[in-house]
Amino acid sequence: MDTPTHALVGYMIAKTGIGRDTGKWGTIAGVSASVFPDIDLILGFLGTEFSLKYHRQILNSILLTLPFSLALAWVFVRISKVRRFWTFFIIGLVEILAHNFLDLATSYGTMILSPLSDYRFTLDWLFIVDLVLVSIFLIPLIALHIWGKWSRTFARVSVILGVLYIALCAYNHSWALSLAKTFVRERGLVADEVASLPQPLSPFRWANYIRTEEKIYQGLVNLIGGDKRNPERADNFLSRFLARYQPISRLQYGELKRADNSPWVEKALRLDGVKTFYWFARFPVARDKGELDGKHRVEFFDLRFGAINGIRRPFVYVVDFDREGNVAFQGFL
Repeated sequence: MDTPTHALVGYMIAKTGIGRDTGKWGTIAGVSASVFPDIDLILGFLGTEFSLKYHRQILNSILLTLPFSLALAWVFVRISKVRRFWTFFIIGLVEILAHNFLDLATSYGTMILSPLSDYRFTLDWLFIVDLVLVSIFLIPLIALHIWGKWSRTFARVSVILGVLYIALCAYNHSWALSLAKTFVRERGLVADEVASLPQPLSPFRWANYIRTEEKIYQGLVNLIGGDKRNPERADNFLSRFLARYQPISRLQYGELKRADNSPWVEKALRLDGVKTFYWFARFPVARDKGELDGKHRVEFFDLRFGAINGIRRPFVYVVDFDREGNVAFQGFL
């Protein structure tokens, strides 16, 4: 989940009354604890590859939640002069657990068992910037500043609605995932992974993925869609985007080879940087792009972050070989 959403959720949790005997410092501590695991975003200055390896790692570990909460409680007792150590501890514990849960609910991957394991756990329930969830917390936030005497009520209502919305997303995820599993069964595929990933703007739009030994299949579904919108006839970007998601009755899957049959691809796959990319990616695709500016380029991307026929692809990893076959450049674009 993005950091502003974490801060917003953290603020509203703090306003529910869990830190009522700490005054304004309870709110400050709550927001601070809610964004604490994201301070590792500073790793982005050391490069995308470094950030992928260590973001959502040690600071998101559920094994270290108690030590982090104790440390934050000690800090806020010191700086606030409010002698409510265990109240600050509860605030920190609740906020950090909420942060880790929201991160886990996305499809990015969170190493919650770090440092014992670097496996990236996901629930695939929420899009990383979920505007519906933001609205559920933002509207009550505005209301509690207008009607201050009802602030605790507004905060509690927002948390309850947030939990119910996440439960809806979890249910829809299970529904969409069942469609992907039906496709696997009907086609007689041997799947390495089957997943349904949340999409922006609606909890009813999902991207289904099936990874086999040689191919990746993708189907974009609108669980409650029944319209006949055609992306070719849409007159603006939003209409074209929404029209890509098909109703269940017309759901079709595109397919893509996982890797080109190329000695350049095989050579690139042996590099440590590419191995790191494959550790991060869930639906990786390798493409031999041929000659480019006197170098031979191999490109890797993760379909998790784009449609099969998409144009923009974040987290694209490239390897350029010179004419002698040596690595001239490798890294994210």
